[in-house]
Amino acid sequence: VKVRGDNGHHVVESAFKAFSRALRNLIDGTDTNSYTSDEFERMWGEKSVSYTAGLELCREGKLERSTKETSILVHVLMSGLLKGSDSVQVDTGIKTMDEFVAILAKEAKMSVEVKCNGDLYVDDHHTSEDVSIALGQVLNTAFGTKAGLNRMWCATGTYGDAEVEVTMDLSNRPCITHNLSLSSNPNDEEYAGDLSIEMLDHVLESLVMNSKSTVHIVENKAGKTVLETAMATAMAYGAALRMCAAVDPRRAGKTASSKGTLSV
Repeated sequence: VKVRGDNGHHVVESAFKAFSRALRNLIDGTDTNSYTSDEFERMWGEKSVSYTAGLELCREGKLERSTKETSILVHVLMSGLLKGSDSVQVDTGIKTMDEFVAILAKEAKMSVEVKCNGDLYVDDHHTSEDVSIALGQVLNTAFGTKAGLNRMWCATGTYGDAEVEVTMDLSNRPCITHNLSLSSNPNDEEYAGDLSIEMLDHVLESLVMNSKSTVHIVENKAGKTVLETAMATAMAYGAALRMCAAVDPRRAGKTASSKGTLSV
């Protein structure tokens, strides 16, 4: 019996590729959820060949745009958190968005500047949506062709009582699936902090679609509040992004695809 889901082909394809990456990590002896082990540091830490190769790529993305609804600046440097400076600056006018993006950036080890002046006197829709679209577009620009990158990874984030797992593939074939307790949360919350819950769902969708990634999010344990679940998601998303974007020197600059490219 064949059961078709939302963009099922891409989800299954990415799942198998993520499995192959997990097998590679098993062979390497790398625990993907232990970012402090000696083996992890040797393979992917700041003194590794991977980290140095990533810096040499000078990956960067920047976007400025203004409409009648929002004025936005997003700037990303995928060169680690710059020491001795405030390398994560987020001001959207929505505290939950600020914290979500800041946590994601810090876990991804990237420097981010996000500024938005939006029509919050109406509601949070345009600001949260446009920030997520712009951030996704800038990330996709910074990724470049994705040649030589890990491309696939999974990571877990915990915040309060919440535990969330994110499996990610920089596939150029955008798709997101999740089982997060958002609109169906047991406390009937309408807001995660000061962000409406329906917009939290839209934030994730806009980010994934515009970064052209395939992302599967699993809520292993719900938080006491939707805010806890949201921040655990940001942590897992950022940690997975960090490793998807990391250079795998063994690929010698080649794209992790049987086609040899992700552009078609």
